[in-house]
Formats: sequence, structure tokens, C-alpha cells
Amino acid sequence: MTTEGCVFCHIVESGDASFVHESATVIALMDIDPVTPGHVLVLPRAHLPVLADLADDVAAELDADASTIRALLDQPS
Repeated sequence: MTTEGCVFCHIVESGDASFVHESATVIALMDIDPVTPGHVLVLPRAHLPVLADLADDVAAELDADASTIRALLDQPS
């Protein structure tokens, strides 16, 4: 689900996103204007107007996926 005017929905729909993870409820992509090397956005797949609308199970998955991605980025290349 996307919402017009949402920068995150636009990035995902543009086709310019570099995905590093996708599941049924969570996506992770490289930031298009990174502040640091490895800057990744971990987002719920569903558009949510406010953070309070995030279901507890999706929040837990976001947290787990962010930790996994961080560990992968921390590995020496």
C-alpha cells in the first residue's frame, strides 16, 4: 500500500531502491543519501501515518531484521 506524498513510498515505488532485505511485512534498503557508509532504512511494508499504528509483531520483526542487517554490515569484508 502506498500513499501519495510519502517519501518512503516514493523511494520504494520508483524502482531506484537498492533492497538488502524483503519479507512479507518488512523491507530494508540502502539510503539514497547516506549519512554514513552502510546507511540502511528498515521500514514496514505497509504505509503507516504514525508510528503508534505499528503492530507489535511488525515492530518486533523490524527490530530483529535491523539487528541482523547491522551484524552483516559489521562483518569485515
